[in-house]
Amino acid sequence: MPCSFCGVIRTMKKKLEFINREISWLSFNERVLQEAQDKSVPLLERMKFLGIFSNNLDEFFKVRVATLRRATGITKKPIDPMDFDPAKTLQEIQQVVKTQQIVFNDVFKGLVDELAKENIHFINEKQIRTEHLPFLNQFFEEKIKPFLVPIILYNKIPFPQLSDHSIYFAIELKKSQKKEPASYALLEIASHLPRFIALPNKLGKSYVIFLDDLIRFNLKSLFNTMEFDTFRAYAVKTTQDAELDIDDDVSKSFVEKMTRSLSQRKKGQYVRFNYDQEMPADLLDFLLKKMRIRNVDNISAGGRYHNKKDLMALPNFGRKDLCYPEFVTAKHPDLSLNEGFFKQIAKKDILLHFPYHPFSLIIDFLREAAVDPDVRTIRISLYRVAKNSQIINALINAARNGKRVLAVVELQARFDEEHNIAITKMLTEAGVRVIPGVHGLKVHCKLIQISRKENSKTVRYVHIGTGNFNEKTAGVYGDISLLSANPEIGTEIRRIFEFFESNFVRSAHRQLVVSPFGTRRKFTELINQEIEFAEKGKPASIIIKMNNLVDTSMIRKLYDASCAGVKVDLIIRGICSLIPGIKDKSENIRVISVVGRFLEHSRILVFGNGGKPLYYISSADWMVRNIDHRIEVSTPINDPELKKELQNILDIQLSPDAKARIVDQSLKNTYLKPGKGKKAIDTQLATLKYLKEKK
Repeated sequence: MPCSFCGVIRTMKKKLEFINREISWLSFNERVLQEAQDKSVPLLERMKFLGIFSNNLDEFFKVRVATLRRATGITKKPIDPMDFDPAKTLQEIQQVVKTQQIVFNDVFKGLVDELAKENIHFINEKQIRTEHLPFLNQFFEEKIKPFLVPIILYNKIPFPQLSDHSIYFAIELKKSQKKEPASYALLEIASHLPRFIALPNKLGKSYVIFLDDLIRFNLKSLFNTMEFDTFRAYAVKTTQDAELDIDDDVSKSFVEKMTRSLSQRKKGQYVRFNYDQEMPADLLDFLLKKMRIRNVDNISAGGRYHNKKDLMALPNFGRKDLCYPEFVTAKHPDLSLNEGFFKQIAKKDILLHFPYHPFSLIIDFLREAAVDPDVRTIRISLYRVAKNSQIINALINAARNGKRVLAVVELQARFDEEHNIAITKMLTEAGVRVIPGVHGLKVHCKLIQISRKENSKTVRYVHIGTGNFNEKTAGVYGDISLLSANPEIGTEIRRIFEFFESNFVRSAHRQLVVSPFGTRRKFTELINQEIEFAEKGKPASIIIKMNNLVDTSMIRKLYDASCAGVKVDLIIRGICSLIPGIKDKSENIRVISVVGRFLEHSRILVFGNGGKPLYYISSADWMVRNIDHRIEVSTPINDPELKKELQNILDIQLSPDAKARIVDQSLKNTYLKPGKGKKAIDTQLATLKYLKEKK
């Protein structure tokens, strides 16, 4: 892979303290692209990694690039906490993305060729075989054509607002017998339509066609009432600013404000316009004028296919040998469905590791609470939940069974706002008390607290997790949940819910670490403690596993730890603004990143503590937003057996033979090299094996 970051790194060498967060994110997405190039990954899964790369990039432009563009409109001075200039950062982003897109296209073409060797053939509209016509004609007429409504583009009519969920054809229409200017039309290819059509298998060969090409093949039938006889279609795609401007009208409920803001998002500014590079210049000029796109940095030429994120839904053609092997979860040694959850949790704290353990355990935990006559109250905080969520069904059933149910639903969970508004209404109608977030803060913690009457006393059973209550994403996100009946932790979680109910009540926490009130202070103290151990010549160490490390003050504190001699190991999946390996600054810090079949999403923090390590799991990354502007919860893991369990899993990922990338200033994403004669360890499979063998 050509280095996407060489030019950017040359300009950044003067800044030795931090890596720009946007450039670091692009480096993470390059690691996703590497998975698509990795021949040890099954062939069809490599295609899906291309889809993940594309989907990631779309969201990056919707949020981060849009934010930078807004910043350049406000001031020319750097406003980034790391002092990076937004205009210069935008230029660097364009440079990196352009290089990555070249690599992406080459990888896609290569994978298409490799699939052909496996008798899976991508065909276009010019390669449709005679035997395919009956199937394709019927499919198009019944499943596709009813949803296609071309709009003839006249100069006098307003140009429609394009949705960034769909791709569009800009169509050039001509009459070959008449010398007159071409006419233009616009055709939306709605996102709910299948992007790939698998054709009937013939003699052991599989064929697949992009929906785009099936429509190209049938363009004439869409304009059969007009005199045109020449049709050329060119794909275009937009990305829009996804930030919400929330009304501060006190007379409106927060749900009303969010609903209005979401309708405005659909009309957001275009931050990216992708088009087929074969498009005629006059048609491109026409579109840009109509869409009022003037900034050339927003315009990107590409191939004939856009929305490659749809590759995540590529059919498997019945070829299980080209996919990941079936994943069979581990049975948890401390949880049996034959015995009630409350009895088992009362005996000892329990850690669940997803997707290695089935997420259905959490659903069953709530279902049991919904029907248990001794359960009085269920409280839960919800950030993202699945469509047709079983979690929501369990809460509704609990309310119907007479339990007091309180749900804190974060309406500002980006891209889930509409879904969360619908959930709020559904829960409210079922009798659940819903709190729509906290003013000025996002509720990002993952909490359940169940109050149960036992022998005239209230016992609180709790869940504290690193991931969402979403059974769909729990199958692909690596997360950890603690189930506990620890009375002190139960009381502290009860106080957090009291804060949700009345934002004036703030209480101290001895066990839990809660943002925005104590996270920065607590973890700074723990780092300082390790520095003191190191300065006294005692062993001192820190292990941190999280998604993103961006907060400047926490990074500087880790630099201080390194200078004092503290051994620091960081496992950072995504953005890492810290630069390891700098002499007299960070030479005792190493950073690796694990990207694989599952999205590494758990946050684990370990502090050596003079030989008596302290272990935490957390919902928070070390970013300003998580530490200072969200409700996040980190919990200590107190049980010695569970501490050992976490350490064993960390040891798997920190192994010198792990399949992982080195994160450093070069941003080359170099793989760790296994020892002589050894193969790289798939740490996720190794984790599953460990949990299956655990007694």
